[in-house]
Order: sequence, then C-alpha cells, then structure tokens
Amino acid sequence: MSRIEALAGVTIVVPDLQAAIAAYRDWLGYVPGRVAVVGDALAAQWGAPGAAAARTVTLCPESGETRFIRLVEGQADPGYQPLTSLGWIAAEIIVQDVDALAERLGAEACPFKIIGPPAVLDFEFTDQIKAMQVVGPGGETLYLTEVGAPIPGFDLPAAESFVGALFIMVLGARDIADAATHYASPRHPLGPVFEARIEVLSTAFDMPTSHRYRLATVAFGESTLIEIDAFPPHAPIRALSTVGMPSGIAVVSFLGVSPQSRMTGTAGEWFEIIANPPVR
Repeated sequence: MSRIEALAGVTIVVPDLQAAIAAYRDWLGYVPGRVAVVGDALAAQWGAPGAAAARTVTLCPESGETRFIRLVEGQADPGYQPLTSLGWIAAEIIVQDVDALAERLGAEACPFKIIGPPAVLDFEFTDQIKAMQVVGPGGETLYLTEVGAPIPGFDLPAAESFVGALFIMVLGARDIADAATHYASPRHPLGPVFEARIEVLSTAFDMPTSHRYRLATVAFGESTLIEIDAFPPHAPIRALSTVGMPSGIAVVSFLGVSPQSRMTGTAGEWFEIIANPPVR
C-alpha cells in the first residue's frame, strides 16, 4: 500500500551541470543551491554507486517553494529519445502566463526546445488548462501549464511565481492499473480512466495526431498528482545513463510518513519516499 503523501521533487541527469543550471536559472527563474557531489550515502540510497562522484545541484522556483528539481551530471544513453520509453516521461510545472513564457522560450539562444506550442488541452471535462511542452538540456520533457480557473474534481495549484512549482509527474506505462499499484491507496485512489489526444506523444511514436491515449491520475496532498499514460506495447524500458541512473528524468521523490530508499515501479521507473526535501 502506498505511503505517499505528496510530490516532493524530481532528479534529472544532464550532460553539463553548469549549462543546465544556467538554463533553469536564466530562462525559468529557478534558483540554484550550492553545487556538491552526490556522495556515497545518496548514491547507495538510489542503488546507483556510479553516481557518487557526480556533481549535483538542487533548484527551487523563484517563489521559494520547496518542491525541487535536482540535476545530476552524467551522459544519457546514446539511444535515449524523449517521450519514447517507459518510465517518467515528463515533469509538469504550473506557470502564470504560458503564452508569455512561450515568447520567452522561443528565443534563438534558448536551451529549451519547444516541441508543443501553447494549446488548450484536449480534455472533455474542461477547457481551462493551457500548456506547452519543451525539452530541456538533459533530454527531459517539461509540460508548462497555465490553469485558467478552478476545475471541479481536481485540486490544482496556483503559480506563485512566473514559472511556479512542479505539481505533476507523468508516467508512461503499458498498463495503467498495474503501474498505479505503487502509488494509489484508499486515501489516494486511482482516478477514472479517460482519453485525450496528446500530440507530442503521437509525434514521438509516429502515430496519427488524432490518436487518443488512455490516462488516469492519482492525486496526493499539496495539490500534486501523478498522471499515468498508457503507452504503446512496443515502448522499451528506459536505458541507464553513465552514472547508472535512468537517462533523462531519473528519480521522482515523494514525501511520506515512512521514508524508503529507491524503488522500481512496473514501468521501470525509479522513485523514493523521503521525509523532507533535500537541503539546498
């Protein structure tokens, strides 16, 4: 049974730590802590001893919220492509004005590549969610999302800075119910399955843009969720990076009453349960 209370943060493997820090700081307004090394203790907690000597930094939004993005320096597997393998496929961040952000990130010098311009999401139950999708310096996909008004049945946050906090992690899995067993509980049940067009996924899998994907969510505290998307059966397990962690989005951290070292879900995704966010 899940002991998860809320989403705490995400760890991403990036090829050049300083360049990635600059990308998140200068273009998304995220504030970095001090650069350190992962160290033996955290590497052992993750089951990735090859990451012990890797440089790392934790960043938080300009608002000062503690939900974090942690970067670890390492090289992705040469065959890694965003959105095409099972596991954590995207981190979703709440923003105040997605159109203005798109204008900023559309600059030629921007290290974030726009793969999906701002558009109202294809949900039958609301037209109040507008999002864009970008790929960051480690091949990580970010969904940058503006919520126009409260949506019945969903506890979604407000952006406390121009680019706010992480609030959803998106998991690609072959079977939604099977994947949810690690996260859902009587307190935080799996929501109903519904369908939506997700054009960035269809592009990644070379499928018609009209294809509708099955998905469902598990809602936690602090207005955080995970979304589980049903992936095509041929989607592979994510390959590891040079530091022994999954390429791209490597680990998702959750707050919980019983901290647990890194676990592996049914889609090959890595996750952990921690008591407190890491010290910056």
